[in-house]
Amino acid sequence: MQIKDRADILEVVQDFLSLKKKGQNYWACCPFHNEKSPSFSVAPAKGIYKCFGCGAAGDSVKFVMDIEGLSYPEALKYLANKYSIEIEEDKHENLDEYKAQQTLRESVLIAMQFAQRHFQKLLTDDDEGKALGMSYFKERGFSLLTIEKFGLGYSKDDWHDLEKTAVKEGFTEEILEKAGLIIKKEENGKTNQYDRFRNRVMFPVYDLAGKVIAFGARTLKKDEKPKYLNSPENEVYKKSEVLYGIFQAKNDIRNSDNCYLCEGYTDVISLHQAGVQNVVASSGTSLTEGQIKLVKRFTENITVLYDGDNAGVKASLRGIDLILEQGMNVRAVVFPNGEDPDSYVQKVGGAAFKDFLQENAKDFITFKAELLLGEVKTDPIRKAGAIREITNSISKVPDAIKREIYAQDCAKLFTIEVQILLTEIDKILIQKGLQESKQKQEEQRRNAEKQKETKNNSSNFYFDDIPLPTEEYISNKTPSENAEYSAYNEDVSAEDIALFQKKGNKIHHAVAVHEKECIRLLLKYGSFLIENDTKLWQYLLAEINELQFHTPLYLQMLTMYKEAVSQNIVADDSYMIRFGTPQIVETVVNITTEKDKPSENWHAMHDITIPYENDATQLPETVFSHILRLKGEFIDNLLENLGLEIDAQHEENTEKIDELLTEFMRLKEIQKEMDKPLGKSMRR
Repeated sequence: MQIKDRADILEVVQDFLSLKKKGQNYWACCPFHNEKSPSFSVAPAKGIYKCFGCGAAGDSVKFVMDIEGLSYPEALKYLANKYSIEIEEDKHENLDEYKAQQTLRESVLIAMQFAQRHFQKLLTDDDEGKALGMSYFKERGFSLLTIEKFGLGYSKDDWHDLEKTAVKEGFTEEILEKAGLIIKKEENGKTNQYDRFRNRVMFPVYDLAGKVIAFGARTLKKDEKPKYLNSPENEVYKKSEVLYGIFQAKNDIRNSDNCYLCEGYTDVISLHQAGVQNVVASSGTSLTEGQIKLVKRFTENITVLYDGDNAGVKASLRGIDLILEQGMNVRAVVFPNGEDPDSYVQKVGGAAFKDFLQENAKDFITFKAELLLGEVKTDPIRKAGAIREITNSISKVPDAIKREIYAQDCAKLFTIEVQILLTEIDKILIQKGLQESKQKQEEQRRNAEKQKETKNNSSNFYFDDIPLPTEEYISNKTPSENAEYSAYNEDVSAEDIALFQKKGNKIHHAVAVHEKECIRLLLKYGSFLIENDTKLWQYLLAEINELQFHTPLYLQMLTMYKEAVSQNIVADDSYMIRFGTPQIVETVVNITTEKDKPSENWHAMHDITIPYENDATQLPETVFSHILRLKGEFIDNLLENLGLEIDAQHEENTEKIDELLTEFMRLKEIQKEMDKPLGKSMRR
């Protein structure tokens, strides 16, 4: 629990997103789904986050799990490392055996971290590394502090240097290959393997959390190709979702509310050293949607830095349209002919470089229009093509007001009526809308077919996407696999969860709804006094004592709640968030968090009385109604199963049929009495 207690949700989320304070909470666009206006909220006082758009919710551990794609133990290790908390782990004499027990992802990350340290040590301590690698970096003007900041290194001119060193340290050849550090080839029936990187200066690529996930390597031989050699994609590295320098730049991007985007590793490093630290690189690849979304976590503003090469500028224009589609504000800066960010900052110095950026940054649409217009000159056909291209870029901008302003500016540049541009933009938007509508309809059709197929092929019922395990499913699982259904403790066993999953037994969705409502009332109002010093949780638990919860997750949460109160622990939402599993934490946040709540000052200001759920007069009635509904659904369940059992009896078994009918009529009388205060139509 030390990790959960120390992990500040605001600090953790701010490592990945740029948050803006509104009221007591902080807001941003959700990183888990596409949206234009912020619906992702962080509540520091409660230690939770919640997206009111897609429903993602949880605490700091759950956030790290979702944003980084980590397992629960991996997320805890990440937070422990962030807050310098030592985790006691079993020591293994055999390192190979220890690594074999780790997930593939974690093993690859460990191998990458080892390789980075190895390459850096060669650069600073090895004679070859100092003579070749360090000399290269010093020629580029990189200081020792900069080299350390970016973890730069050197790979020896040796086919097996890294491989031999890593194997001695207990890394398997399989993991080294999966990490892309060694290459295996079959030749003449024999397997040859060797280091991927040799005689190159090494540029580690870090993810947002500061973990090494790949390498870029520049050759030191004049005629060797390729000049740059990059890690292949693997378990932790997806090129389209990574930007070089994002780990070192993220805080400066957030603070300056702008991100400079350039092309190469040395551009980023030189600018950092010159004091321009809100800069990242696409590493020579075409800009992707994943990379743009990575920047958007920290700012809505991006400035693209172009080398002084007209052909290179034109080649990258299409990628900028992707940035516009994300609703970001894009500016562009072009350096003098023959210069790039690295060479120019080395030439003029940091202060003059910053002035140049300020003076030469242009809005991208205007920049593109001027660029195209300069090429077409007086050729009417080429001019028409340029106009179509610029209208296509303007159509990518989601904001209608911005589109019109861009259209007005471009109309002046091209000396054309603005209405003509707006009409062309509308045509593009209409066509795009039709295509999106068709795609949506096709997706809905496929989903409907999939749901129909699932319904026809499955006897399980689903509540909130939580599958109820069948008896056959559980019988085919090992004890350790069945334990997955009892995430909180062993008291909630798979057998408990499957108690009502007998042949012919049906469970209605309404049961799960009422079970969830029961948990919500307990967490939010459990300590409220109902009457005669009786707390709500005492009354509610006593009333439902004989009812068996059907939904696995809610059964786990109820068991956890009962155990807590039995030990005189206040089992509110904070308790469940602190001690619950990630799934429990997410559920607690979702069922107890409200986005909008009417102000309690409305009555004084507007003479409007709003009935609040926690009113002393309102709450007992709410709980009583809920108990009646929950019991009503339980009785409906019993009646339906009794009906099935009666139908299954042979006619001659009159004694058994009479017994079942008697019980059926008894339950019907109870149901009739319960329907009086609610009204049958109100029960569900």
